[in-house]
Amino acid sequence: MSSKGKKKSDKKHQNKQHDARGDVVHDVTGEVVDEVAVPDGSAEQLADGKVVFPAAKSAQQELEELKGRFQRLAADYQNYQKRSHKQIDQARQFARDDLARSLLVVLDNFEHTLEKGQEIESVQALLEGIRIVYDHFVDILAGQGLKRIAIEKGMVFDPNLHEALLHEPSDECAANTIIRELSPGYAINDRTLRPVKVSVARVVQPEPQPPEQDQDDEQVEETEQ
Repeated sequence: MSSKGKKKSDKKHQNKQHDARGDVVHDVTGEVVDEVAVPDGSAEQLADGKVVFPAAKSAQQELEELKGRFQRLAADYQNYQKRSHKQIDQARQFARDDLARSLLVVLDNFEHTLEKGQEIESVQALLEGIRIVYDHFVDILAGQGLKRIAIEKGMVFDPNLHEALLHEPSDECAANTIIRELSPGYAINDRTLRPVKVSVARVVQPEPQPPEQDQDDEQVEETEQ
């Protein structure tokens, strides 16, 4: 047998062994090498150019890996929820603290005004002091995003901003429009905190007219007489 034929026979014999055992792989040159398991699951190229592929994982191993990943994700999500709730609670507490700290100044001014009010003989001077405290209080609330909802007579009723306490007939305002304000309303950061209590105009019902048939009967009776 020639040398060339011998090489082909040896290579064919090696391929049959590879199919039978399944424990060898081909390198980039076409030769076969023993298969080596790679733990991280990625193929490696050896120094001599041979490529080594990872050994296949069993279904149980893959299931255990997926289960471990799911448990880690669930734990991370629970920790995220706890951190988020804690941060929200802290933000609310800080907001309450800031508002209460601002209102303490108003409280101090009210106490000072009441104390001095016992010594003030002029009612006008006392009212002026109360007005100053009131303006300061309004400025603090405005700084927190609170503002009064403005309305005008004849404005169309909006259930998102207004609350109808009365429905009154009106010759000046169209139906479903505001006649007057009964109690002020407020919004905070463009969100209605308390609607304005208003009186709303309703349709004026016309007075009932006597039937035309009755009038015709009366005219006939007068003619017969």
